[in-house]
Amino acid sequence: MYPSNPIQEALRPSQSVQVTLLDSQQVKLIFPMVKKERPLTLQIWTNQDPKNWHYFPLEQEKEHPDLTLNLKDFPPDSGPYTYRLQGPHGQILQSGTLLLPSTPDSKKNPQDLKPRTQFSSAKLDQGLLLFQLKPAPQSPAIHKANLRITQDQQNPKILPLTPERPDGLLQTLIDLNQDLSATPIQGQIEVTFANGQSQTYPLADYHIPLDKLEAQVQLQEEANTLHLELSRAQALEQIQVLLNNQTYSLTKISPALYQTSIQLPPTKKATIQIKALKQGQPQTIYHKTFQPAQTESKHTDLATTIEESSDHDFQPLYPAPTYPTGQCTWGVKRLVPWVGDWWGNGGQWATSAQALGFRTGPEPRIGAIACWDDGGYGHVALVTHVASPQAIQVKEANYNGQGAIRNYRGWFDPSQGLGHLTYIYPPGN
Repeated sequence: MYPSNPIQEALRPSQSVQVTLLDSQQVKLIFPMVKKERPLTLQIWTNQDPKNWHYFPLEQEKEHPDLTLNLKDFPPDSGPYTYRLQGPHGQILQSGTLLLPSTPDSKKNPQDLKPRTQFSSAKLDQGLLLFQLKPAPQSPAIHKANLRITQDQQNPKILPLTPERPDGLLQTLIDLNQDLSATPIQGQIEVTFANGQSQTYPLADYHIPLDKLEAQVQLQEEANTLHLELSRAQALEQIQVLLNNQTYSLTKISPALYQTSIQLPPTKKATIQIKALKQGQPQTIYHKTFQPAQTESKHTDLATTIEESSDHDFQPLYPAPTYPTGQCTWGVKRLVPWVGDWWGNGGQWATSAQALGFRTGPEPRIGAIACWDDGGYGHVALVTHVASPQAIQVKEANYNGQGAIRNYRGWFDPSQGLGHLTYIYPPGN
């Protein structure tokens, strides 16, 4: 009844199912003991991963139901498999185990399984470089993949790739505002396949298309001080800041990020310019004129007075090169020196802080960080005033898309509508 072919010997079925090897890629399962009733559903899963199910409908009108399986749909050497045949009302008609062989393609050279990869400049206007990966046509499913980047012999930067589409496409965004310079990107892809096999593939060096990268200027006024941040600056060969034609120096935070703070004249107009060389050509990339500071009104309400005095306590700005400019995480990092790098999105900050030993809790305190987790990106802000658990004020960035750091909301109830709220307390509190 069963040929002596070694592969078919490995498929010798139980008494309730017959197995026929059609070719090197396909196996037919026949269920001779099942009556002719429809529709039927076959469920197959590996004993090593019972949560990973395969569902197959059997709807054809035959005397005995059968099903043809493509062996490439199953990770090699991951059996035995458990199967269950169910009737139209969910009743179990048959169950047992199957051992599926490895396909010849599963023994391919690792280079034959190298994924297709590409860098895309589609998001360069945001200072982001998109990297995408797609599995090779005959490749097993990819369980996880990382992009490892090295520049100028620096410590490697590892970016996990996340699934984007059902066809297996994975991608990640490289933030050029942080620590990537204009030198070629040397990269590797670290891939772990669903069958447990791991492989590292080198990538060809990639040159950032600097002609498409536009620098971004962000200014923030506090009292008579002007804080200036210039990001996405890889394309600029020389940079000069002038206030009323007087030159000021910039501090280089990273190859793409520069900062400075300048005192504005209190009683006369101030004109600021940023000049640069780009591809050998001089350009004025920013120009703005500031009016003299207004004298304080005698009719200042209490809320404004409290905010101005409290804002003074949180005036210093600190480098935040590891967070995207203008985001809420960037805003809080600029205000709070004890915040770490790479705490993730705003909704992840409480968990990241707890893992590092910071105290967290439900009570608002001045100087604490409010962390809202809505199941998505979340949000963070620095608490500057507390009247009660239902009335606080904060300084924040990216509130309703506004990138500057300021008090946007006045007094508000933090427990309403922003997700689960946790406060991160400063060291020693």
